[in-house]
Amino acid sequence: MADFQLPSDGSVIVIDDKISEAIPLIKLLSKKGIATTYYSGKDTELPLQPLQKIRLAFVDIQLFGPSDPHSYAQNILRILENVIPIDNGPYILVLWSTVETMHADTIEQSVNAQNFSRRPIIVLRLEKSSFFSTEYDSDLKEDIFEEIDNSLSARFANDDLDAIKGVIENTLKSHTKKIAIDNALSLITAALNDNLKKANAFHLFTLWENLINKASGEIVKDYSSLHINDKYWESNLKYSIYRMSKAQLGKTINKVSEDELLNNALKTMNSSFLDALENKVANTSNISGTIKIEKNNIFYSKEFNSVEYKIKLRPYADKYSLLINGNKMPQGNPKEVKNIMSLTGWGGSPANNANIKNLVSEYLSITPDINTRLLVDIAPVNTIQPGNVFIRTGIHWKRRRNLLKNYFDNEKSAVFKKTAAGQNQISTSELNKILFIELEVTPLCDYVQDKWRKSRLLPGVLIPENLFVDLQSSDSFYTQIPILRISGVCYKAMFDFRLLKSVEIQKNKDLIQPPLFRVRSELFADILSRLSSHISRIGIAYIE
Repeated sequence: MADFQLPSDGSVIVIDDKISEAIPLIKLLSKKGIATTYYSGKDTELPLQPLQKIRLAFVDIQLFGPSDPHSYAQNILRILENVIPIDNGPYILVLWSTVETMHADTIEQSVNAQNFSRRPIIVLRLEKSSFFSTEYDSDLKEDIFEEIDNSLSARFANDDLDAIKGVIENTLKSHTKKIAIDNALSLITAALNDNLKKANAFHLFTLWENLINKASGEIVKDYSSLHINDKYWESNLKYSIYRMSKAQLGKTINKVSEDELLNNALKTMNSSFLDALENKVANTSNISGTIKIEKNNIFYSKEFNSVEYKIKLRPYADKYSLLINGNKMPQGNPKEVKNIMSLTGWGGSPANNANIKNLVSEYLSITPDINTRLLVDIAPVNTIQPGNVFIRTGIHWKRRRNLLKNYFDNEKSAVFKKTAAGQNQISTSELNKILFIELEVTPLCDYVQDKWRKSRLLPGVLIPENLFVDLQSSDSFYTQIPILRISGVCYKAMFDFRLLKSVEIQKNKDLIQPPLFRVRSELFADILSRLSSHISRIGIAYIE
């Protein structure tokens, strides 16, 4: 297995109350270009709030005086909460000590508790003595002797100076320092590798963040080297920043604020960044040396009441099987099926079947969760911009049913059918779960170059997954968006190209509210492309 790639983007911290024992590790990492942040663990030296993302944390477990293991562990947890952001994401915790201690077991149990908000993906234990040796600190002696020669040589005879040095040398014999042994960093990396074989998928994120760091450095180098590094570099660079901003703003550049000018210069740099990152990814080799994915045996697992349940997928056969505590199900007659819902009756007991049903539900929910992250921004900034999706409010239920005729098959859909008693087959409360939305499709250049007069909006609907049936089918609709999870509900989105309209955004109360979400650039570009094709249809006239 190839070496675990340590984070190179400043996301490594070292927490140790003795800086003399932290410095050897920091120096060792620095030789490999691994930047670290050091904390002593003292309350007065911790940040007021977490300042950076963390992917690897070395924590000395001997930070405090004698106390019971539980109190000791709680102090460690408090420090981690002070230095690791609540939205940090996955990180590895290395418990780092000079001697074995009973406190380590309690600390590991505490940080792995489900209710600990900074729970690491894995906890490792490493002994400092395995990587650093304790040696006599001759550097300190030499520094003191040099100071004696410089300060006292004119006042004392050489014999007296030698006597002073002898006393000092005998006094300092017990003064030691930590020294990294040969290949210490390789040994630490090897220890990480040995312990991370069961959690090696995490390495994909570390690898990707390192590539981002390299790509951003490449972009900074490219743009900053536009001008010779001489006394005019600063002013010449400002000229280029202005030109980069003008590429976005055009003639309106003189009307914008300084912040807007700089933001648009950054947008120009962004356009180069993605290409640089993709090149870095394309040129990365041997990823499978550290990340092992058995593509023919994919598992989704969860534990309910100390019982382990696993769904196994064989992708090439597109078949599912079920294991409970490692036993293939159904017991005595294990099977594979194409319909994952078939697994829910294989538990052999009501309790097992209920747990399997929950597991299958979670398994199926991963798809909309991934698609939501890929295609939409569910926490957009409240500014006017292309891709914003707004909810239309205040539509009467009768009007709602009428509007839905644009989207559902009027002959087949239960939306329009009535019961024998004359009641609507789908109740008003159920109908209200369908959200009417409008997508802002005004070109970005209209905003930034002051060509905007009215907002161009594409109407559509968000239909709960269970109601997404019996829909209209033609090129007039955009239905390519997969199921998304918005505000905890799974929806299918559908837009009607025939209803494209223009409105004055300031006069529409729905459009001055924060958007529900924003579609990301790739999806937005696809919608615009299909909208353009719909508008520009030519067709031909002919006689049969």
